[in-house]
Amino acid sequence: MTRYNGVVRTSTLLRAEEFGRVAEVLGPCELVNGEIIPMSPGGLRHSEITGRACFLLELHNRVRHLGRVLTGEAGFIVRRGPDTVRGADVAFISYRRLPKDTQITGFLEVPAEFIIEVLGDDTSWSEMELKIGEYHDAGVDLVWVLDPRTLSLRAYERGAPPVLLRESDTASADPHMPGFSCRVADFFGD
Repeated sequence: MTRYNGVVRTSTLLRAEEFGRVAEVLGPCELVNGEIIPMSPGGLRHSEITGRACFLLELHNRVRHLGRVLTGEAGFIVRRGPDTVRGADVAFISYRRLPKDTQITGFLEVPAEFIIEVLGDDTSWSEMELKIGEYHDAGVDLVWVLDPRTLSLRAYERGAPPVLLRESDTASADPHMPGFSCRVADFFGD
């Protein structure tokens, strides 16, 4: 393996399963078109916002028992041949899509209904929109992108133009996470 412009190059493109065996020792990274792309750690602000998003979704889910709330860069295979594995900041996947008793090792191939990403300082909007497109192509219904710089949320529902919401607005993930809504400001703290 060699590094070139932040990409870890291998002599052959990796499959998701091969990536899964080495990803843990490499640190934060994703597999994009068979190549390992290192990612910077999120930092304090990113971690706080991700934690709040996970907390809000999990609080709602605990009352309704709708499915699973995942965090910590949960790995989703969004494309095969060449393989792409994306790490979601926070994801909701219903028991309808992934039954409660299902045991999975490795990355998920079943798409989440709803994903939340926090825009990092080192991530451009064009990079984020590429990732959103991959999520949608894989079957994810709704992606929210939280932008700490503007304290805003952009909602990307599959098949619809994005919607920009500000701090005082209320965002709703219904029907993708039934009944879930909150103020945009709730993600960004006091």
